[in-house]
Amino acid sequence: MSQLKLSQINIYPIKSCGGISLTSSLVEQKGLEFDRRFVLTHENGKFITARTDSKLCIIQIQVNDNGLCLNAPDMPELIIRYQDFAANYQNVQVWNDTIDAQYCNAEYDQWFSRYIGKPCKLMYFGERSERQVKNSQSQVSFADSYPFLLISNPSLNELNSRLASHASMAQFRPNLVVDNCEAFAEDNWKRIRIGEVEFEAMKLCSRCIFTTIDPATGKRNADREPLNTLKSYRRNSKGEVLFGQNLIALNSGRISLNDQVVVIE
Repeated sequence: MSQLKLSQINIYPIKSCGGISLTSSLVEQKGLEFDRRFVLTHENGKFITARTDSKLCIIQIQVNDNGLCLNAPDMPELIIRYQDFAANYQNVQVWNDTIDAQYCNAEYDQWFSRYIGKPCKLMYFGERSERQVKNSQSQVSFADSYPFLLISNPSLNELNSRLASHASMAQFRPNLVVDNCEAFAEDNWKRIRIGEVEFEAMKLCSRCIFTTIDPATGKRNADREPLNTLKSYRRNSKGEVLFGQNLIALNSGRISLNDQVVVIE
């Protein structure tokens, strides 16, 4: 088989919103640069995702030096500028973690609230924000649990061989996609190196209803696919449906498309 290589690099600047594919990226301890640095919350600080508000995933995002540019159906363009963020920090709850996050701007809140049809706030993982990965000294921003998610294309191809209608890699929202390995080879990787960075595998990724949302339309699959098919053969003893490998970075550095992926352990 050909040499393992990195075939996709993806970031999702606002949790659950649209992704951006890159040709290279800086790897930081808490994730790829700009990845999941923003999150929407209810007024009480509890996080909001496309699991309940699937329209979020069709918000298109561009990153620039000053902030973000957002576009969504039937909405005016929204420009988010770091310089306009408030100075105050507020508690944000992501699963069982409470994070001291920087409040952004009431104008942004109004845009998102109008779009999803309920009051919400946009929060930023600012300089004072901290969130530790479970059983590790590493930090993670607003990702579910770990700063990096890796999936191989052969794993997706194997899944699609079982589906009547193919799933896209975008439904699983990985940061890193690898080619030229056996299907589910990533399940057994303990340490890998990509470009300048060494990564440690922490836990296989458990999947949820989010995977049934079409990232192009924001609509759920009526047959709950590909989740139902994954349940038929990718379930562990706890009942978790597994697809992809969660990683932490052991150093910072830059990675690029077509970098060799070296399995160290």
